[in-house]
Amino acid sequence: MAGNSNTLGRPRIALLHWQLDVAWSLLEVHLGDLDDSAYLWEPAPGAWTVRRRPDERWTADRPMTDLSVHPEPVRTIGWLTWRLGSWWAETSVRCFGTESGDRLHNDGTADGAAEGTAEGTAGDWPGDGESTLDWLRTIRTDWSRGLSTLDDADLDSTARAEWLQRGTRPFGYVAAWVNTEVTRYAAEIGLLASLHRAATDPWHRPRTGRRPGPGWHRHTA
Repeated sequence: MAGNSNTLGRPRIALLHWQLDVAWSLLEVHLGDLDDSAYLWEPAPGAWTVRRRPDERWTADRPMTDLSVHPEPVRTIGWLTWRLGSWWAETSVRCFGTESGDRLHNDGTADGAAEGTAEGTAGDWPGDGESTLDWLRTIRTDWSRGLSTLDDADLDSTARAEWLQRGTRPFGYVAAWVNTEVTRYAAEIGLLASLHRAATDPWHRPRTGRRPGPGWHRHTA
């Protein structure tokens, strides 16, 4: 898999790449077959989603730092992809800086943080499924590239994780956290995708009476 490149002799880095590749493949499977309407389908009234503003930007119902609502309502696939992408991009900037190699400050921001980095895009959603998947792929590539520059000793250092729990956890915890979050969002999105199909495709809805016999699908075109 692509994420496992350049990890010879660094078994812990290779393992983290492998975990991310598995989680990412699940996310791609769930997102790959969705149309744009599925991203905005609300599974229940009051669901958090992403909305188009008069200035054509797409923003989420709640900022990432808003912890005032408990329990959180259900979310749309669009909201979940926005949340994953924004959090992951910000984490990448905090750990590795921007693509131009800008230095990170103690608060996790970078010199010259521009549009296209987590600081510039955390409030926006790309606006459609294809653009969202491209956005997430770019974030994943940037993260994997940064991870590939490290060795196993970096996993035990707090140099790239001073922003996390006041520097009490080494970078290895951050890398494992990323893999866990991608897995979590892949699972949530997969469930919502299944519910969306059940709600919008009559052949996925529960039916009463006799089950169709063998070959029934040949007569449904």
